[in-house]
Amino acid sequence: MKIELKHLISFLPLVLAFGILYGTFTTKIEALESKVETMEGISTDVAIIKEKIMWMEDFMLKTYQGNYNL
Repeated sequence: MKIELKHLISFLPLVLAFGILYGTFTTKIEALESKVETMEGISTDVAIIKEKIMWMEDFMLKTYQGNYNL
């Protein structure tokens, strides 16, 4: 069984397309992972801000409750 060069060359576009597809998907997945990490950071920051606002509201209510008749 002899393998001819023209048969091997016919598979070259398929291998090339697979390589390009793999590279494209890898790049897009890395970009998506980066965005997810950014969103997790933003989510953490929002939770911290929310906790601080709740503490300030509680502090203000306790502080001014004795000074004003609400």
